[in-house]
Amino acid sequence: MNHRALAAGGKLELYGSFHLAGTELALPVSALQEVVNHPEALTPVPLAPSYLLGLFNLRGTLIPVVDLRQLLNLRDEGVAGARKIAIVEAAAGRVGLQFDATGEILRVPKDQVIEIAMAEGSAPSAIGSVLKLDGGERILQVLSADALLRLRDVPHLAEPAARSTARRAQQGQRRQNVSFKVGGTALALPMGAIQEIIRVPALQHSPLADDVCIGMLNLRGATVPVLDFGNFLGFSRAPEDTTSAEERRIVILHRDDLYFGLLVDEVASIVACRDDELLPMPSYGNAHRSLFSGYLAAEGAEGASGVLLVNADALYAHARVASLAAGHRDLYRKATEAAGVAQKRGTGTRQTLVTFRIGQLLGVRITELREVIDYRHDTVKTPGLPAFVRGVLNLRGVLVTVIDVRAMYAMPPYEDLTRAKILIVEHHGEKYGLLVDSIEDIITLKSCAQLAMPTMLTRAAGANVRSDMREAVELPGQGTLMLLDPASLCERVAQEAATV
Repeated sequence: MNHRALAAGGKLELYGSFHLAGTELALPVSALQEVVNHPEALTPVPLAPSYLLGLFNLRGTLIPVVDLRQLLNLRDEGVAGARKIAIVEAAAGRVGLQFDATGEILRVPKDQVIEIAMAEGSAPSAIGSVLKLDGGERILQVLSADALLRLRDVPHLAEPAARSTARRAQQGQRRQNVSFKVGGTALALPMGAIQEIIRVPALQHSPLADDVCIGMLNLRGATVPVLDFGNFLGFSRAPEDTTSAEERRIVILHRDDLYFGLLVDEVASIVACRDDELLPMPSYGNAHRSLFSGYLAAEGAEGASGVLLVNADALYAHARVASLAAGHRDLYRKATEAAGVAQKRGTGTRQTLVTFRIGQLLGVRITELREVIDYRHDTVKTPGLPAFVRGVLNLRGVLVTVIDVRAMYAMPPYEDLTRAKILIVEHHGEKYGLLVDSIEDIITLKSCAQLAMPTMLTRAAGANVRSDMREAVELPGQGTLMLLDPASLCERVAQEAATV
């Protein structure tokens, strides 16, 4: 670039060029916030257009990543490994553009920037101008950030940054959510929206069956349509999917006289969060709008996949869900109304249990749990603690003492920690984590099903079991389930730790 060209052209404008599918494109530096390495993992997004590759957390902001190849009708050159993400920001929001390689920074006289005039009524284009370089020998198309973010279904943040900041400044009470996996994506529903979670029974044929409604079941007199949540969210089941029938569950939702069940791949955990901890979800089309309340970032390394929180109200209001729930209610109105009356009668006398395994199936009242997390390998072993204390872990700035429940009850050690969970409980202001083999179900029972444990059943196991498991409940069709009392267990841990 010589001084004569600069004098003729006037003010310089800055552009960054990049390569995509064998094509060189450019972006105004003013719209380019930064360029980052491609994250190791993107969170797949339900009901998204094919060019929305997923989401990742960039320093507390949820970035949707767009495949420009599909938007610009470019062929995929098969480049892998070295791809980058250009973070583009404009008035309409922020988005990440996937590209193959960076190019150069161009300082271009204004007279070499040719704006593209769009014909009235024509479809919007992501190309806003072209750069005429090297005397016209080199032509670069320039992406318009504003035009790109206004294209149909290109994702943008659902709320302005100022509103998000104000919302984050508000502190709220932690609320429990049940997380589950669907098509490799972690989703969650508020605990209050879930009636119970059950194993998958033999489903009855539904006269309203389609690609989403895969059948129905009878739940204590109520007719419940079962929806394949993966199909509903647009997730195709991969041929190499190894999810077993043993792991799959049905999440039952009930409001007023409407019931429906969601078939999920597995129940993952119980997560607690405040509203101010949720990242705002980008919006990307009518099918998605308002279906998600936010994104809870994964604890630990940035870029790890987090949890999408489903808006239960929006789920009930979704035309397809509402149609299936109402259709089954109307077809089987008498049975559903009778079940609804029975449900209302027992509202004040029901309790919700979480069942888990430590060799055998046990239960704990959900009110005694703060949350349930996956087993973590970053537990720090500290000296001077009883042998059954695995160590401590940092859970959002709070130290949690992790108890090896198998060791505490002199059981064989854990063979496989792949499905292991840690039940987070609180006792006298201290948090404890109870390491168990797996989480099984969440069930709701009438309190009248509660039974006192016969002394002879626990005598052989010693005083520890007698103090920790004093009650049992009768599970319909499954027999008796012993209930763990976390307060008793934690008290003994505290006492033994004090004497070591």
